[in-house]
Amino acid sequence: MKLMHESRILPIEGGYNFRDLGGIITGNKTIIKSNYLIRTDELSRLNTNDLEFLADLNVKTVVDFRTAEERKSSIDRVPSTCKNEFHLDIMAANMNAFMQKMQSGLTDYKHMMQQFYSDLVLEENAMKEFKEFFSILQNKENCSVIYHCTAGKDRTGIATALILKSLNVDWNTIESDYLLSNQFLEKKYAAYIEQNPSLADIFLVNAEYLQGAFEKIVEKYYSVDDYLTDHLNVDIDLMKKIYTK
Repeated sequence: MKLMHESRILPIEGGYNFRDLGGIITGNKTIIKSNYLIRTDELSRLNTNDLEFLADLNVKTVVDFRTAEERKSSIDRVPSTCKNEFHLDIMAANMNAFMQKMQSGLTDYKHMMQQFYSDLVLEENAMKEFKEFFSILQNKENCSVIYHCTAGKDRTGIATALILKSLNVDWNTIESDYLLSNQFLEKKYAAYIEQNPSLADIFLVNAEYLQGAFEKIVEKYYSVDDYLTDHLNVDIDLMKKIYTK
């Protein structure tokens, strides 16, 4: 029997973490529409077949969460149907500080990642960019949407968790989808982790990271729904109308 998440994996040859949110069941027993919300890692390695496949899905929008430096070294390839490319530099300053910490020899990678995730949901720049992201999503003319960062696991993972929460998906499903990144990225980062096993705390995801970020939201903003509606300007009813059936 084919598992639900297996039916959501897109047959992309030039990407490691390409999957559709379509097919996920919400708490209202509705289903997220297929081909409307696609999460992935960087798009620079897409080949001709990949681009044709995405064009067949009528991908209209690509949202790139990477910093200018990341984009400079790895340029997105987008399908011919793409009409809009949005660059939302999430955590640019924090990413630079994060890299400096790594280069300085600090090795408590788990603590660094926990702080990074906290910043992703509380830091002013990140919230500003996620607010813009939801503005893009709430324009039906932009569908279907591919959104990504470099690995498609942290910035993209938080974005996905917030999307799923806005669509009333239960926490176990949100967490399970988040953790699937480990399955798809294992090969991409295997050589690094083999050389230094502690790097798994950076190159793979951890349920503690996501849980901790959402606990920070609740601690500061009372509830995730309040955070979404009052601070990211998410129209939950509109999100459900556009993305579920």
